[in-house]
Amino acid sequence: MTMLKGLAICFMKIKNSVSFNVDHSRLKRGIYLSRIDKMGDVSTVTLDLRMRVPYKEKIISNEELHTYEHCFATAVRDITESMENVAVAYFGPMGCQTGYYLVFNVVNCDESEYYELLHGILKKSCQYVKGMKEVPAKNELQCGNCYSLGDINVAVKAANDMEVIVDEMEKQNDFHKYCFIED
Repeated sequence: MTMLKGLAICFMKIKNSVSFNVDHSRLKRGIYLSRIDKMGDVSTVTLDLRMRVPYKEKIISNEELHTYEHCFATAVRDITESMENVAVAYFGPMGCQTGYYLVFNVVNCDESEYYELLHGILKKSCQYVKGMKEVPAKNELQCGNCYSLGDINVAVKAANDMEVIVDEMEKQNDFHKYCFIED
């Protein structure tokens, strides 16, 4: 049991979920290496791109979530398309609207090399979004709700915000570290 703002809160450790075992009351903005799953020679690497501090900052608007999803997903896939050892499996918003999950499939790369590899991809992807002139697939044929998309300036602002935490990650020369409920 833990105390939060005077309330006793019981929590259950969830065996296979890193996210639900993170102490969200101590979570900061940052790029977190959430988990690594292995199947044969392929490592599936999940990054938590935390753009807002839970309960302390306003959540990301639907417009920004959707617009940045279109732009960053395009950018990160274009950046990694020619790479032989990494492919994007998924990029999308968190349900709590405080960030995004970015999932890579990686081969022929030691875990000690993940930081350098993924930091470079993140930095280039932010710069790619900042160079875009329009939001990709902003039409009824390619998007299920194109009317909720903002203009490219919404995505550029989000890319600037993400680049700040990518640069923080570079200063500490590592991913940000979670605080867990049990810590």
